[in-house]
Amino acid sequence: MQTNQISLFDLYSDLDNLIVKDKPLLFKLFENYIDFSQLIPQSFYDHYYKSTGHPREYKLSSMIAAFVLKRLLAIPDTSLLINLLNLSPELRRFCGFSSVPDASQFSCFKSTFLNDLELLFKHLVDLTEPICHKINSELANILIADTTGFEAYVKENNPKFYDSLLRKAKKLSKYNPDLDVHSFSASQMPKSSSANPDIKLAYINGHFCYSLKAALITNGLGVIRHIDFYDFNIDNSSNYMESKDNYDSKTLIPVLKNFFSNHPNFTYKFFIGDAGFDSYDNYKFLYNNCNMIPIIPINPRNSSKKLLQPFINENGVPSCPKDPTLLMKFDGVSREKHRVRLKWVCPKSKRVKINGKLYRKTFCSSPCTNSYCGRIHHVYLDNDYRYNSIIPRNSKQWEELYNIRTIIERTIFIFKYPLGLSYNKINNTKSLKAEILLAVITQLLVLILADKLDKKTNILSIRDLIA
Repeated sequence: MQTNQISLFDLYSDLDNLIVKDKPLLFKLFENYIDFSQLIPQSFYDHYYKSTGHPREYKLSSMIAAFVLKRLLAIPDTSLLINLLNLSPELRRFCGFSSVPDASQFSCFKSTFLNDLELLFKHLVDLTEPICHKINSELANILIADTTGFEAYVKENNPKFYDSLLRKAKKLSKYNPDLDVHSFSASQMPKSSSANPDIKLAYINGHFCYSLKAALITNGLGVIRHIDFYDFNIDNSSNYMESKDNYDSKTLIPVLKNFFSNHPNFTYKFFIGDAGFDSYDNYKFLYNNCNMIPIIPINPRNSSKKLLQPFINENGVPSCPKDPTLLMKFDGVSREKHRVRLKWVCPKSKRVKINGKLYRKTFCSSPCTNSYCGRIHHVYLDNDYRYNSIIPRNSKQWEELYNIRTIIERTIFIFKYPLGLSYNKINNTKSLKAEILLAVITQLLVLILADKLDKKTNILSIRDLIA
């Protein structure tokens, strides 16, 4: 039986035929409507063309165009991009190359001009904000946040790495039959990659992997507004879902602060996030600092379903969950970072001295909790933002708004697969960040192109754009 092996020449022939046939539908659209030189900030030009002792061989706009081409075609690595550029005069003409840069020049560009790529992204966000409002003002007034991870090309992401840990655990299980080999193997996985400490173990899309963590913000249209590589160290010793929730809840405030510091004139009406963002501090910040209405479901992991809730009398004083006639004792004010809480304790508890130190102990014959000190109830000094939602969670309006949240997941999918970020063979932090920034820049360029073509629907789909 004869097998057909696909050669690089066959791949180029198919690609070149596609480019020749569809050039009016894709590259010609870019050539006619997207002027890279006009979209790049002057500071980027100044940095790129500053005195280096020799003139630049390749124009800045050509380098940006080459990386956009790489993302549009989901090319996994630079070597394949170089080969395709060398083989196709159409692609070289699209980029404005008379000759093709080598791999080191592409790599050096990403590491040297990472901050400038971030400035270019922020500039495009400013340019596309009016476009989003023109397409759909209601959806443009919604912010949606989510966190994800972009997998790096490290040995720990190879399935063989986990298999080796599993084999060792199985050997140990011969001497300890009660050993859970899978849980033990997972516990032996390092918290970060040996090749790059910035690439950390995370639970992403239903599996564990080593990735560069990122927080993304889009509007209701799914158009990227901000990306932040905010590294907040979370204790991964707890349940993996709790670790993800902790990361989500702890990163939202600094990420939003960065976003609004970059775009101080932007305003939004609603914020939508999943249950991972359910924390008192986040609600307070969204209401008081951002003037946004949060649409966030209650996270059951943040609430104890087993504990009976105390009764609240007409004066706002809580009472025993089992006996509303027993009022709880006021035990002062808890002053913590970003919040002040009133502390109420079990009405049958007393302070006792043990080994010279005072402890609170309950003397209830039928306690409602297993805690040594009895039931404790905290009341926030201001309103409880988590439960007192302006839009009731069981209302139709709340459900309709929350259903919009899935657009950010589709946007993340587009970055990882149609734009090829999941196929990168990169483990360097700067290069990986640059590729991610170039992917989000590409999305904004497609949006600008959609606006030029007066497209109002499916603005994130390149296929629909050229149809």
